[in-house]
Amino acid sequence: MDRRPLPPPGLTLFTRPAPEPLPPVRVTLNDRPLRQALTGVGHYVRELLLHIPAVAPDVRVEPFYFSHFSRRDWRAPSAAPAAGTVPAAGAKGRPAGRHPWWVRRLLQGAYAAAFRGLTRGCDLYHEPNHIPMFSRLPTITTVHDLSVLVHPEWHPADRVRWYEREFAEGVRRSKRFIAASEYTRREMIARLGISSDRIDVTYQAPRAAFRPATAEHQRSVLSRLTLKPGFLLYVGTLEPRKNLPGLLRAYAGLPTALRRRSPLVLAGGWGWGEAELQQRLSNAHIAADVRLTGYLADDDLAALYSACAALAWPTFYEGFGMPPLEAMACGAPVITSSATSLPEVVGSAGVLLDPADESAWREALRRAIEDHAWRADRRAAGLVRAAEFSWQRCAEETIAAYRRTLA
Repeated sequence: MDRRPLPPPGLTLFTRPAPEPLPPVRVTLNDRPLRQALTGVGHYVRELLLHIPAVAPDVRVEPFYFSHFSRRDWRAPSAAPAAGTVPAAGAKGRPAGRHPWWVRRLLQGAYAAAFRGLTRGCDLYHEPNHIPMFSRLPTITTVHDLSVLVHPEWHPADRVRWYEREFAEGVRRSKRFIAASEYTRREMIARLGISSDRIDVTYQAPRAAFRPATAEHQRSVLSRLTLKPGFLLYVGTLEPRKNLPGLLRAYAGLPTALRRRSPLVLAGGWGWGEAELQQRLSNAHIAADVRLTGYLADDDLAALYSACAALAWPTFYEGFGMPPLEAMACGAPVITSSATSLPEVVGSAGVLLDPADESAWREALRRAIEDHAWRADRRAAGLVRAAEFSWQRCAEETIAAYRRTLA
């Protein structure tokens, strides 16, 4: 029984006022990849902006470019090449429309100066694309892969020079890192000497559009692209590290009747270093059996994934590997490389092959075309595997990495 005396009549006990709510943590995110047709890093930035508010109301992530330099909302679709076209390569293998390196360097310098002035008052800087700008803010940097350092021969010379000039300094500027896969984390430890306790792994996920497409949607897209179900599919940039010449050699070894039944569809724009691939594509032996669609919107890609016999993805090197995950989410069987991060992505749901073993690739392509039971089994396994990845989890783990950076 409480025997403390009651206060005199008319006198109220002193109560401590409720504390003022803490202001939100302000994170500035370098959102420049959202300005153009979205590819890997652009999709990553957009999905973080979409999902972080729901998982961390006390964290305000501000898209820097769209907050200060654009009247367009970052959610609005960016301009993309027309479906069914393949952007041509420009001078010296540079994609058409891309500025020379010295012009880009001037623009980058001006952008970095504006960034330093306009982010005062923020608590944290997240650089989503390998090399952070100079900032007095605590900096966390996402590293998707180290391919420019490990295999400079797979990249244009101006990109290699940029990394040689800036990457090491960017590593020193970063307090923590986000790696796109466990494979990338291990490479960062081994090649960059970064302590393992400074690196967080956050797996990305299929976007909302990537789910099995309805039969009606498949018919509409295939009709527009003059395709029939059962083709073999590659999705991604057409560039050296994707090992497309190897895929074409394996495909060319199939009997003519199988190639006529299942053309090879290459869905993606040109990167650089296209000479060998152009030569292979001009080979009369397979020219009639290979289709190039160019850049495709997500809804169209989902229809292709859903209608194909298999995704064939023989890349030599990846930091993650989004197309195999997208394909599994749409119910496509996946045949992919056993190299680098791909086993983390597909697990036992996909077929993993040495990217240099063309006879194994040829046999896998044949089976994908001919074996209905195999396709059904791989489709079911892939859907289960893809469901293990989510952008909500990626956002939650990213927020945890932010808090560790600020601790």
